Amino acid sequence: TFAVNVSSVSGATVGDGSATGTITNDDSPVLTIADVSITEGNSSTSTMTFTVSLDRVSIIPVAFDIATSDGTATAASDYVASSLIGQTIPAGQTSKTFSVTINGDTTVEANETFTVNVSNVSGATVGDGSATGTITNDDSPVLTIADVSITEGNSSASTMTFTVSLD
Repeated sequence: TFAVNVSSVSGATVGDGSATGTITNDDSPVLTIADVSITEGNSSTSTMTFTVSLDRVSIIPVAFDIATSDGTATAASDYVASSLIGQTIPAGQTSKTFSVTINGDTTVEANETFTVNVSNVSGATVGDGSATGTITNDDSPVLTIADVSITEGNSSASTMTFTVSLD
């Protein structure tokens, strides 16, 4: 904002000699959150870290809420659900991270996904408020074939049967 003042008036009475000019900023930073993938692991847990970013520095803090939601991955068994309100990217900074705990297992399964959503954003325009977390399966079945032996014999054909198995 700025002020404009009228002074040295002649031939009129000044009723209000001051005005305020306001320049409205139309260049809000754009907030996005990027997709992330991680290899599942066979046991224990690992951390998947999402980054909420601004495309430029803001002179005011940018506030938002953030939460996970199920996709093909299910909270509790595949990952730990998380929800945070009142997160802030401070003025002068351009990012903040959000971590999700991933549970390892030895189940043979397809890659699984869940979503992280940013909501209630203030101080920025939302460019992409949703990210996909992909848990890449690292388990595959083990294929084996069993040895077989047979007595040759002197005449006629014999059949040898091999068994191929998955664990």
